[in-house]
Amino acid sequence: MSGAVNSQAVPSSRAVLASCLLVGGWVLLAHAVAFWLARRVLIRSKSASQGSEQLRVVMETVRWLAIPITLLCHFAFSLPTWLSAQPFFEHSMTLQAAGLLAPGMIVLLATWSAEYWYTAFVNHRPRMLASYASVLMHNLRGGPAWLIVPTLVFLALSDVAELVKDELLVSSEWPASYAMALTWGLIAGGGLVLAIAFPWLVRWIAKTEPLNLEFRLEIETWLQRCGISTHPLLGMQIARWDTSHRMLNAMVAGIVRPGRLLLLSDRLLDELPRGGRLMVVMHELAHVRRHHLLIRMVAILPAWLISSWSSSLLVEIGLLSHAWALGVGGALGLITTVLTLGAVSHLSELDADATACRLAVEACQSEIATDSLEVEQVVGLSQYPAGEPMTVAMAADMLADALIRVTADHPAARKFSWLHPSLETRVERLRRIARPLPEFASDSHTLAV
Repeated sequence: MSGAVNSQAVPSSRAVLASCLLVGGWVLLAHAVAFWLARRVLIRSKSASQGSEQLRVVMETVRWLAIPITLLCHFAFSLPTWLSAQPFFEHSMTLQAAGLLAPGMIVLLATWSAEYWYTAFVNHRPRMLASYASVLMHNLRGGPAWLIVPTLVFLALSDVAELVKDELLVSSEWPASYAMALTWGLIAGGGLVLAIAFPWLVRWIAKTEPLNLEFRLEIETWLQRCGISTHPLLGMQIARWDTSHRMLNAMVAGIVRPGRLLLLSDRLLDELPRGGRLMVVMHELAHVRRHHLLIRMVAILPAWLISSWSSSLLVEIGLLSHAWALGVGGALGLITTVLTLGAVSHLSELDADATACRLAVEACQSEIATDSLEVEQVVGLSQYPAGEPMTVAMAADMLADALIRVTADHPAARKFSWLHPSLETRVERLRRIARPLPEFASDSHTLAV
């Protein structure tokens, strides 16, 4: 959108100067606030908890402001026009994308930097460059790198395909249709390679490590009982996600079957009871079994159609110029994406909760608990008697308890958001499944221990 609207502007180095001054001002402001709050804490005019909370609010606000700051660099200063006119950048979507992301990423890094220095001053920690760089890299890998790195890799594949077309095919005697078909073939092939290689890319981004033998055998058994292969090459792999015990989370990386990766955070593995781990794994497995990722990707297609159609219509009726019509069409496509993807994501999360309860019965189909202590350790709930067979209703109770535990330290995760229903909504739906228990007696299997 930014590139389209600024396509007729005159390239000027003032775009870079203005962008640097704007971004640099916010970087200085973020650090000034951190140092000021740290000084207030050190002179005892403010408690450490008050200072930390105020810093958190300010940095969160600055992180949100990174979006309008970036758009201001794009639209007001014509940064896209200057980037597209530079050597090497002119023919590279990857370099242009990195340049357009730079203002927002710098502001984001500045907020993490300010938080680090605040903590260093208040807690009198050693201020070492290695520790500073490690914190920034850890936050980057745990946040925007999930989206940015795969996207840039895909854009790089597109650049390579375009280079092959321009350097080899255009100068050859092949018909234009053959050249175009080969170009799209290269893009499709590169996309397939990226899809297969994505889990290994995630291993690098997420900082993973092998599971211990007990956890690995336990989770592999559950997966195999649900019909999921754990073959070293063709099946789903499992890895421990090193988050420095800051996150209770899990995810499945990978679109196609070979090389899918199940990530379980260190804190989730170490703190959740076995029943909680079971239900978290089953929830992630439900997303795979119900093809939710593919459905979400397909849900974006209408937004692309609306964007293209609206842009063409605005040009045809003469309401806007081509550049501004592309921008308006992109904005309408973005709004449609948010609404459609949000609705599909909410429905898929609720569907995954219900499906996870049925999968838990499959995962627990051949073992039984022998005493009440084991039942409480497995389920995480004490109301079930010894030897109680696993049912869909019991699994719903376990998943509701796991969701409450997982979000206990993250109040924002309990609220309604763009991609997730509120915790209250999810727990309420699970409680409907879990009560009354006798209704689901026919679905019983034995409880895993």
